[in-house]
Amino acid sequence: MLALAYAAWLLGWSVRREHFFFADDWDWLYRADLLTLKEQFWLVPRYPYNDRPIGALVVRVMYRIFGLNPVPFHVLCLGLHLANMTLLLAVARRILSSWWVSAATALAFGVWSAAVAGATWIADIFDVLGCAWVLLATLTFLSKRPVVRASSVLFYILAARTKEATLGLPAVLLVLVLLKWRSQSWLQPAFDRLSERSGDEAGGAKRAPLTSLLPHISVALFLTVVYVPIMIEHQKNPDVTYRMEISPKTFVDGLFYYFSRLMYGGPWPIGRLIRWTIAIAALLAGVAWRPRAALLGLAGFVIYLGPVIFMARQRDAIYLYMPTAFLSLAFGAAAEAVAARWSLRDVPVAGAMAAFCLLALPHQAHMRSKAGWILQNTAQAERDLTSFRSRVPALKSGARIRLENFPDGYNVFRTPGCSVLKVAYHVDPVHCEFSNRAAPADVVVVRQGGGIEVRLP
Repeated sequence: MLALAYAAWLLGWSVRREHFFFADDWDWLYRADLLTLKEQFWLVPRYPYNDRPIGALVVRVMYRIFGLNPVPFHVLCLGLHLANMTLLLAVARRILSSWWVSAATALAFGVWSAAVAGATWIADIFDVLGCAWVLLATLTFLSKRPVVRASSVLFYILAARTKEATLGLPAVLLVLVLLKWRSQSWLQPAFDRLSERSGDEAGGAKRAPLTSLLPHISVALFLTVVYVPIMIEHQKNPDVTYRMEISPKTFVDGLFYYFSRLMYGGPWPIGRLIRWTIAIAALLAGVAWRPRAALLGLAGFVIYLGPVIFMARQRDAIYLYMPTAFLSLAFGAAAEAVAARWSLRDVPVAGAMAAFCLLALPHQAHMRSKAGWILQNTAQAERDLTSFRSRVPALKSGARIRLENFPDGYNVFRTPGCSVLKVAYHVDPVHCEFSNRAAPADVVVVRQGGGIEVRLP
């Protein structure tokens, strides 16, 4: 409860009223407003990225209920994040031995501000909701009850249609199976409970580890077969922004980039070198002394980064949400390994892990900086949109908007296809152009000081 309360406090700024819709939010609101349910919801993948009908359905329902009130959207994102912390605690309890270390694992994930920005951004609800499905799928896979285990496949399907990166879930579960049982037992009924804290196999129905994975693997193979031609065609796109460059160098560079974001910078100067040394030493200790849980966490970190690790031109810390949940599990395994190796009590070791996360990593400073920038810009965005709507009672289809004197950087009109005005006026298309040249336009918007001036012909 203390960990949840701290995370809620750290991210509490996100549910403030002045936190308005931001950037890609408007694209998903446009889809919720102006696309039919049939156009927006489908079971089989059709696009390489942003093919997320389950998450889009959540945004659609929220928009139909709450309209352009951003608070309920942000409350949902924060609530999902707190639920994910609780689910990670439950998963860690099945993998690790110590309740205290499991709680520290959930805390480490929940307050890692470099990675959990998705919990404050509606357009990234796909990562937060997808992580919930993944943790539920993992937790139910660890159950000894057949009906609960069967639900793991359903959660995997929901995850795969919420966020593309979750496609690798069966690979993570396969790592768990291969690490947990000797090779001769992979195809034999061998287990009832996947907890390292108990060797008891009494009670419950026996099942073969790999057999339990067959439904997940079947779903993954089907989706892969569908995705392969889509990705091949995508690689031919002249826009190289999201093109994957599959090579060992890109992989290593990507790992370094994302780990650096989690460490709030590269290994220099000396202060960050100490931070890096402690983190890497802990992970190595976990791999050496408690390999099952540590390797499972590291596998989840790499696998759930998925294709984005090979996108050399489009790297962003926003992709770290779900991978960090599993990296935190690897750190939990390391803390437990140190306690067992040196005969330490688990409570002080868990406390040391929590202290490292809360004191050695600048989570609060990073979040304060992010919150200040977001609140300032989204509050300005709402004021600009309100000013525009007060001067323009209606827009016709095909309306042309000229935007003058706007500096580079974010503003509410700088959304893909001018989605903000399409949503505000329920009209499509609308054409926005940033230009200081006189050109025919239905509305001219001029940035002046801290606001805008709207001119009509």
